[in-house]
Amino acid sequence: MKSLKVLAVLVAGALGVVSGMAQSVTANSTAVFTVPTLIRLSLDVNTINFGTLTLADYDLGYKDALEAQIVYVWSNRPWVLSVAADSATWTGPWAKPASDLELRVAAVNRPERITYLLSTLTGLTTAGFTVAQGQPGGNFQHTMDFRVLVSWDNDVAGNYSLSFTYTLTAP
Repeated sequence: MKSLKVLAVLVAGALGVVSGMAQSVTANSTAVFTVPTLIRLSLDVNTINFGTLTLADYDLGYKDALEAQIVYVWSNRPWVLSVAADSATWTGPWAKPASDLELRVAAVNRPERITYLLSTLTGLTTAGFTVAQGQPGGNFQHTMDFRVLVSWDNDVAGNYSLSFTYTLTAP
């Protein structure tokens, strides 16, 4: 009988049921995910409408459309916003050069995150150019000014239009 009790104590000890012995077991885990490059570009309006030009516009040589568009940028990486004319000339009664449409960034809502802004009026080209660039962040708002150059000698009566494209990259 004694040997049976000893055997029972040995079995209980091996199974961890000996009274007074605490046990602890741990297992580690890790959470993972992947963040891809995420960018978003949107416009508050798609058409910059200069309306019908007047004698005063022709005498001045241009017509402005100030704060005519807001370009919104979101990026989780440093980013570059560029713009290019879709064609070298406007559609209309004569081949008005794309460079007769000038633009610039008039204001931004988060200047501390912007590393470059196009602050002088610059004529569009099909090659394009940088409008702004900045650090990662969301809801950057670029308020754009536009100017169309007009000439008594060249801009004959008629309707004109020029398409242009903004491109957002996160190099």
